[in-house]
Amino acid sequence: MSGLIRYQFISYIRSLKMIPPLTIFGAWVFILYAYKNVPILSSYAVTSIAIYLTMTWVTMGVLLIEQESEKHILFVQIGKLRYLWGKWILCLLVVFILMLFAIGYPILMNNFKGPITLIQIGLSIYSHFFLALFGILVGSFFAFTPFASSKYSWLLAVLVIVVSISYEGLVEKVEVLKWGLILFPPVTQVIKYLSSDDVVHITTDFWMHVLWVLVYTVIGFIVLVKIFFKKER
Repeated sequence: MSGLIRYQFISYIRSLKMIPPLTIFGAWVFILYAYKNVPILSSYAVTSIAIYLTMTWVTMGVLLIEQESEKHILFVQIGKLRYLWGKWILCLLVVFILMLFAIGYPILMNNFKGPITLIQIGLSIYSHFFLALFGILVGSFFAFTPFASSKYSWLLAVLVIVVSISYEGLVEKVEVLKWGLILFPPVTQVIKYLSSDDVVHITTDFWMHVLWVLVYTVIGFIVLVKIFFKKER
């Protein structure tokens, strides 16, 4: 598996597809922390959304590196499931790097208006990690379905991102959308606890939302594996 991941990483680097998303993410973080005394949790909410968008972009690039002929050779050599897991593990390595930068940079540069607590760090890790996983889910979906060959695939992925971020506002205006939008990543249920006043409110609702986020993520990856195998039959 390590050889596969190394091969995928080298292929991704050589494709130069990593440059646009990682450059934009880095610029986003630098601009956000261009000033001192910024709020902790709301700043991390912004970079969590940034990592959501970035990992959607990165995942689509990682999953669409190879030509069809090269991909089928890899299927024969390592199997479809190991091929898929290798792709996702590479995406998780990128997630780790982005999270380390997004969470650690403002702490090292002393950009926050007050000392950061362990619970705030925990919330920031939680929000960045799961929004990154949502990005992998969205990117994988548009790479595994017929949308992958469409020139509008990236625009459709962005539409999903925008709708998932705007979930609460959309439901307030059109309540009938509530059940239809349950298919979209529960982004607002993750970042709603990153308040602008840096006060952490951990209630029963928080743990219920964590449970739903976990269930959604697990089901999402199971469904994607099935879609992938159906596509590559």
